[in-house]
Amino acid sequence: MYLCLSITFLHLFVNVKARTGEVPTGIIETDCRERYLAVQVRLNNARSEPRFEAIDTTGLYPITKEYGTVCGYSSEFYGEMGIAELRASYFSCHTREQGSKEFAFNFNLIMVDQHGEEMTYNVSKTCTLPLPLSPREVICEMDYMEVNIDRTVPYPITGGGVKPQNWDSTISSVHSLASSDWQLMFLREGPRSAPLSLSKAHELGYRLHFTTGRVLLRTPYGRPFSFISVVNGVPVEAIHAVLFSRQRWSVVMFDLVAACSADEGSFDGTTLNWQVPAMTFPLSRHADFVSKTVNIGVNGKLLDPQITADRGYTLSTAGDKVDISIPFGAEGGRRHRFVAHNAYLEIYTIYLYYEGVFMDSVHTESRYWHTKFLMTPLLPHFPLTLNQTILEERIFTVYLGNIPSDVVLATVSINDHEFSVAMATQSGYTIVEVPHANRTHGYVMKVPFEDPIVRKWYFREGFLKYLLNVNFTLNVINQQDHYFHVSSFEARIHDVYPPSFNGHCMDHGILFKLDHKEFDHMWDITIGDHPLTEQFAAEQGYLMVNDSQSVLLDVPLFSPGYVYEGIKLHRFFGSFEILSRDARTQEIQKYSAKRCPFQTTQIIVCSPRGVMTVVADVIKSTPQAIPQRTTLLDPTCRPKETDDTRVLFEFELSTCGTTLKVKNGMMIFENIIIFEPENTPSVRPVITRDTTFELAIRCSYLEEDVNTDVSFKSAVPGLGSVGEAKMSVNDVVNPMELLPSEVVSQKPAQFVRISGHHASRQSR
Repeated sequence: MYLCLSITFLHLFVNVKARTGEVPTGIIETDCRERYLAVQVRLNNARSEPRFEAIDTTGLYPITKEYGTVCGYSSEFYGEMGIAELRASYFSCHTREQGSKEFAFNFNLIMVDQHGEEMTYNVSKTCTLPLPLSPREVICEMDYMEVNIDRTVPYPITGGGVKPQNWDSTISSVHSLASSDWQLMFLREGPRSAPLSLSKAHELGYRLHFTTGRVLLRTPYGRPFSFISVVNGVPVEAIHAVLFSRQRWSVVMFDLVAACSADEGSFDGTTLNWQVPAMTFPLSRHADFVSKTVNIGVNGKLLDPQITADRGYTLSTAGDKVDISIPFGAEGGRRHRFVAHNAYLEIYTIYLYYEGVFMDSVHTESRYWHTKFLMTPLLPHFPLTLNQTILEERIFTVYLGNIPSDVVLATVSINDHEFSVAMATQSGYTIVEVPHANRTHGYVMKVPFEDPIVRKWYFREGFLKYLLNVNFTLNVINQQDHYFHVSSFEARIHDVYPPSFNGHCMDHGILFKLDHKEFDHMWDITIGDHPLTEQFAAEQGYLMVNDSQSVLLDVPLFSPGYVYEGIKLHRFFGSFEILSRDARTQEIQKYSAKRCPFQTTQIIVCSPRGVMTVVADVIKSTPQAIPQRTTLLDPTCRPKETDDTRVLFEFELSTCGTTLKVKNGMMIFENIIIFEPENTPSVRPVITRDTTFELAIRCSYLEEDVNTDVSFKSAVPGLGSVGEAKMSVNDVVNPMELLPSEVVSQKPAQFVRISGHHASRQSR
C-alpha cells in the first residue's frame, strides 16, 4: 500500500450514469483563507478521484492540471486517506469579484459512487478577504506563481532585477513601441525580448487579468521567459515583465515582478527544513527595499507566533536567508501510515504557508505569499528487539521496541506455538507493555529456560544452548493492516557437561556414583538402550539408591550388561558401561565405563559373534579327569590353558564338532568336554557310550536373533550353561557346518557362573 499524491485532478471520462444531488452533510468542507478558497472533499465510498468544474455566466470549465496552472487552481488527491482538496485563488479565472473585498466561487463537484453512478454536486462559496491586499502581492502556489498590483497608480520606476542602463533602455523602447493595445515585454539579463500581444502571451501560458482595482500576471513554473538565480545560497525562479499601453498622450506601464523560492526542502531525520531568501529576488536588488516582517502558517492560514513556538516550528533569519524547520509529526501536518512489504511505513506532510512583508523607500508595501508542500521520504519503523536475558535468572527476557503508538502486539509465536497476548499470559509467559516518551512503545516478554516450549541442546562440549524463535504479529489500530517481526534469541550456559559416573572396582562387582548437578535433566541415563530407572535396576539385579545428592548404582558381577574379555584361568576383566544421552536426540554424549579385574573360578561366555569361552573345574568330577588330556567332541580341539584342576576352552560354534538343535524357537549349540583313559582310542568319529568323563557345555540363542547367511551373527549374546552330558544315539546330530565367523561389534555377553558339576560313567 502506498500513499498516492496527485497535484491535479484529471478529467476522467467513464461510462457511468450521471445525476445531480444535494451535497451530503460532512462530505464537503469550504474554508476562506488568506489568499484562496480551500474545498476539501471526504471521498468515503467514491470509486475514483473526483473532478471539479468552474462555473461562471459563460459556461462550465473543467479544471485540469494545465488549465489550473493558468487560471489559479491547485489540487491534491490523497487516495489512501480518502481526501481531495481544491485551492482556488481569489483572482482565479471564474471567480466573481464583488467590490474589492468579496469573491464569489461556484463549482461542480463530480464523483462516482460505489455503485458506479456519477453524482454531481454544486459547491458555492463567497469569501471576504481576511487580510487587506497590499499594493503589490506575489503569490507562489504549488504549480504557478502570480503577481497582482494595485492598478490605480502605475509603478514604472522599480526596474526589478535588471541593470539600470537596461531599465532605461526598456523605458525608451516601451515609449517607442507603445500602442493602444496592451503589450507585454519580458526582462532579464541579456538581449531584450520583443513585446508580445496579450493573446500571444496567453498562448505561451501567461495569463493577464484585469479587475476593478488590480492587474495580475500568472504563469506556471518553468515557462520560457522565467529564469533561475541563486540568492544567498537559495535557488529562486523569477519572472519580470513590463505591461504597457499608450493611452492618449501618455504611456501607462506596470512593472510586474514575481519570484519564488525553488528550494525543494530537506529532511534530516527529525525535522523538515526549507529556505527562502530574506529579501525576495529580484526585489532585493534595491538597497532601499527592506524586510518588515516574516510569518509562517499552515494550510493557508498564518499562525500566532506563540502557537508557532508551541508546535515546535522555528523561523530564523541568518544573514540574508530565512530558515524554517518543522519537527516530524508536529501539529498542523499529516502523518500518513500504512503497511507495505511487511513494513510499517510513514510519511509526514505539511502545507507550509510563508508570508514576507517588504517596504520600499516611499513606504509602499509588497507582500509575498508562498505555499510549500513539504514531505518526508518513506520512513520505515522497523521493530527493535533486544535480548535482555540475565543467565542467573534462567529466564529469557526479550524486549520488542520502536512500535508506533497506533500499533499493538496481537499474537506471538514461540518456537512455532502461537499465542494471543492473553493466552501467553495464561500459559505462564509474561508480556508487559512499556510506554516511551517519543510516542512509541514496546513490550517485554519473559519465558523460563526450562519451559517445555524452549529448545535446548548440548551443542558443544561444556556449552548448553537455549533457543527461542519468536514471530511477533503487530496490528495497526483501526486498520486491516498487520505485519510481522521475526527474531531469534539464544542463551548459552558455560561449564555444563553430561552426567559422568565414577566407577570403583569391588570384589563382588562395580560400584558407580553420580553427584547430582543442575543440568543433569538434559540427559537420559541408559544401560545400553534401556533407561536407568529403579524398576529396570531391580529387574537386572542392580542395587540403586537415588537421593537429592547423588545416585549410587551397585552392579554385581555376572549381572546383565557386563562385557568380559581377557579371560584366563586365574583372571578375567569385566567392563560395565553407563551412557548419558541427549534427552532430545538420544545421541550418546558421555560414556561412563569401568573395567575391573576379577578372579576366575568357573565361567561360560556366549558372544554375539558365535564364540564360546568356558572355564571349568574337571577335578571335582567323579571319576576325576586330567585337565591336560581333555578335548572337545573334535579331539583336535584341546584346552587353550590348563592348570591342576581347570581347563579353558575358547572356540567358534562352527568348529570343534559343535552340534545344533532347534527347539521351541531356540538355537542350542552344544559341545562336550571329554576325558578318556590312555587305552581309549584318541580319535572317535562319533559320540559313544564308553566315555569316562563328559561335561556338556551349551550356548542358547533366540532363533529370531541369529543370522547365519554369511557368518554367525546374533543380535544379542547367547545364554551359556554347563552340565552333565545326557546324550543317546538318537540325539546325535552332525556337527554344524558354518563358514568361519567374522568379527562383529561385541555386545555385552550372557554368561553363567558354574557352581558345580559331575560326570558319570555309563555302560554301553
